Amino acid sequence: MTDMLSYHIVPENLAEHVFNVKISIPASKHAIIHLSIPAWIPGSYMIRDFCKNIHSIHAESHSGQKLETIQIDKQTWQIANASDGLMLTYQVYAFDLSVRGAYLFDEYAFFNGTSTFLEVKEFTDNASSPISLCIENNQVDKNWRLCTSYQKHSVVESNSIVKHYFTCEDYQELIDHPVLLGQVEQASFEVADTNFHVVFSGKTETDLQRICQDLKPLCQHHINLFGALPERDYWFLTLLSDDGFGGLEHRASTALLYPRFHLPMRSETELKSEHYQRFLSLCSHELFHAWNVKRIKPQIMISPELSSEQYSEQLWIYEGFTSLYDDLSLARTNFIDAQRYVEILGENLTRLKQTQGRHKQSITESSINAWTKFYKQDAGSHNHIVSYYNKGAVIALALDITLREMSENRYSINQIMQILWQEYGSCNIGTPDDVIQQLCKKHFKLDISEFLNTALYSTDDSPLDALVKKIGLKLHYRTQVSQSDKGGKPSTESIKHAFGAIYKDQDSGLLLQTMRDGSPIVRAGAQIGDILIALGQWQVNSGNLQRLLDNQVCSHVEITLLRQGRILRAQLPIEAAKADTAYFTIEDTKKFQCWIDGSVD
Repeated sequence: MTDMLSYHIVPENLAEHVFNVKISIPASKHAIIHLSIPAWIPGSYMIRDFCKNIHSIHAESHSGQKLETIQIDKQTWQIANASDGLMLTYQVYAFDLSVRGAYLFDEYAFFNGTSTFLEVKEFTDNASSPISLCIENNQVDKNWRLCTSYQKHSVVESNSIVKHYFTCEDYQELIDHPVLLGQVEQASFEVADTNFHVVFSGKTETDLQRICQDLKPLCQHHINLFGALPERDYWFLTLLSDDGFGGLEHRASTALLYPRFHLPMRSETELKSEHYQRFLSLCSHELFHAWNVKRIKPQIMISPELSSEQYSEQLWIYEGFTSLYDDLSLARTNFIDAQRYVEILGENLTRLKQTQGRHKQSITESSINAWTKFYKQDAGSHNHIVSYYNKGAVIALALDITLREMSENRYSINQIMQILWQEYGSCNIGTPDDVIQQLCKKHFKLDISEFLNTALYSTDDSPLDALVKKIGLKLHYRTQVSQSDKGGKPSTESIKHAFGAIYKDQDSGLLLQTMRDGSPIVRAGAQIGDILIALGQWQVNSGNLQRLLDNQVCSHVEITLLRQGRILRAQLPIEAAKADTAYFTIEDTKKFQCWIDGSVD
């Protein structure tokens, strides 16, 4: 027993996906000890109820006396304290293959502290209380290794078991370092006095050295922008899967989930596929968050209450700005060329233009409602909400061009990020809602309130067609030619008539998965989940539907639907397809390259 609050975690049963956790609570004067588990994990704004995976909680004094554990609510317990302190044990069920929770199986163990470590309120409410952590590796014979951004204190090996000891300043640090323990492949590189560690789970054909080579300039770009990374080591921890995707930022690491065969193999030395670009963009995005989210953050997120929602209208800054920089940094470091970058801009704008919800929800409303709407989307959500990632990146682009225009190219969004870091992030001061307006007025002597009031609090589209001309681009719109058409490029093909649904083939026709409000298929009375059997006299499939639609010459055509076992017939209006698929052309190569480079006068 020590005078320090101590945690111990071990992967107890791989087949049953169970961690065992022990908490040693030192003697104190508190009559009652309260325990709780977070309801959400910072960076992912949804109540996750990690309590559902906490089982078999038992408590006893350090002298061995068993004590009653009383549950207060879904995520809180209390125990009468013992004079010599408490020993608490419990199990964590870990079978959530995501970057947010915990996952344990035959190849590796992964966990976040938010889903595994109960908070001891009487100790952790005091921010000066240090915490000891022991992570036990009992799978040494399977060549499991520990990868984490915790600062290691000591290692003890005994009888094929390795115990890794760490010390954390407080509970916030304890839960901000994800852990990967298992069979891994790892490589490292150094940039500006920071050691970057790249880790992939399991045995893989992935070209690890190539990925390190491509990540290095991205890391250098971000460090150059902000001045320094306040960590000696930073970890990219990637869980490889068949088809998963995700990323979550932490103070000295990021947890990533990515399809293994979307990454370059060792023999594919020149591969620059869109899948690989997306991975590097994801890494860029999460590393950018080491500054812009983990340190520059809204006031409410300086010390957030993890038992309930914490509302902020500023996510357009933290995810929107980051979403602009994630792909832009690929262009700035020459991993992609200017033409590929404008294609990505076109794809992002197409996604926004095809979101009906942008007419109903402002971006600040999107941020406030992240907890209940953005993270809980269903088949109809695109008709009612807008993404603060997607629209936030478009607003960030428009803001940058507007600043350049108003200041005669003396200021840009780069200076905004640097001032945010210097005046807020580096000092651990939270940002107010009007922080961008304030710093532009204070440092640039510019009043951008009119631009931001419209961009943030209305549902108006940004005037990108006029703005992008100032950086050497021209914006075009055309019709979407297929469901897989993401925009970003011109097309020699076109379609004549609108439909308005996303669908997939079924034996009897097409299953309608999502539908756009006001579209012909909605006005015909179809519903999500219907199967479209026929258009006119012809059975439809994904190969002939659009051809049949484009061949219609009357104002309506009869369709046949199957809905929960019933056959329905309806009239589908025939109307022209909308030009809502965007792409850009580079009209002034030199001007656009200067913008990519971030040049100011």
